[in-house]
Amino acid sequence: MSGFDDAMYHFEHRRDEIKTWLFELRKKASLPFYGSFDIRDAGWKASVVDANAFPAGFNNIDTQDYPVLASGFSDYLHSVLPNGGRILLWPEAHTRNDAYLENVFVLSNLLRSDGITVLVGTDELPPMDVEVQGGILKLSQVDVEEDCVLVDSSPIDIILLNSDLTTGPLHIDSVPIHPVPSMGWYNRSKCEHFEHVKDLVHQLAEMLGIDPWLIGPWGFVSRGRCLEDLECRERLAAEIELGLEFISGKYDEHGIDANPSLFMKNDRGTYGLGILRIDAAEEILNLSKRKMNRLTYGRGGVQAEDFLLQEAVPTHLLSDGAVIEPVGYGVNGLVLSWFHRMNRKHGPLDNLNTPSTSFILDSELDEESSQKILSRRFLHRTLAEISMIAMTLEAANHSESDSD
Repeated sequence: MSGFDDAMYHFEHRRDEIKTWLFELRKKASLPFYGSFDIRDAGWKASVVDANAFPAGFNNIDTQDYPVLASGFSDYLHSVLPNGGRILLWPEAHTRNDAYLENVFVLSNLLRSDGITVLVGTDELPPMDVEVQGGILKLSQVDVEEDCVLVDSSPIDIILLNSDLTTGPLHIDSVPIHPVPSMGWYNRSKCEHFEHVKDLVHQLAEMLGIDPWLIGPWGFVSRGRCLEDLECRERLAAEIELGLEFISGKYDEHGIDANPSLFMKNDRGTYGLGILRIDAAEEILNLSKRKMNRLTYGRGGVQAEDFLLQEAVPTHLLSDGAVIEPVGYGVNGLVLSWFHRMNRKHGPLDNLNTPSTSFILDSELDEESSQKILSRRFLHRTLAEISMIAMTLEAANHSESDSD
């Protein structure tokens, strides 16, 4: 039995123990409002490779999952607003992305429940009605005052963020904000997140008696924007060489016939920007100006400064001949809905978060793929919920830093 087969055996036969472990972790945590989690499954290793604290793909989820998601939102909102109240859903300031606006429309509908009034807007957007695929998204007048936030001239009770705050924090102290603004990309670090994930994965692996590398991320961070300096690139190349040697050693240990590679990612970024795959250390020494610009470019014109060098986990999952990766959506600490990122123009090792990507549901998978993915759903859900718990540890770290 291979190492990963052994891991899968433990996941299938020790479900109750794993569920109890996750339950105990959640009891101790201030659970995040929501999150989304990208899974890569190579067949011999599976891992969360990205985690978004402000998910923007609710337009891609299965409508059959709406009731369970709405119930999770309701539980969370009534825990912070036991008597109900007015909620402001604060989206990204741009309005040109039709898919994103559809996401906001779906999310705003999922948030509505007894006693909860949901309004949408920011102080940067004028009030307007926007036509989206599902109907009309109404943006309200938002005025941020020193002691309150007014929406259509009346105060609101809390703000729910659906903006990743790449360009900077919200300067609002008069009402509670969920998730905490410090989880925005102006402050958040992918490396910090994956350090927390790694710690939790090691706990689970020790409990199950398996190699944590089989179910967890591996990588390191390069700090300081110095790609234009040859001496800096030489130091980075040496680190990359050591990283590739480590992965190669793991491949040998587990009998994996593959060539190791790394993804170099903006440590503070999203939307698939600032990503480059590296197969050999010398590639960083011979980095072209075009690739350097691609790496350092960030959304909103924010230049990348720190980079996460993360093991590239291929996907062995296919549907109708196209590579896919599962994406889990979580609410209040539980991952409740799944869809799949699919890309016909890219291969098993490529970043699939590109303009050519489409999204499909479980019901749209071919029969073989459906059986394979559903048989691994408990593994994927466990890894995603570990990542969601890691978000609570990140947020706690930020709170401690703010109080120092």
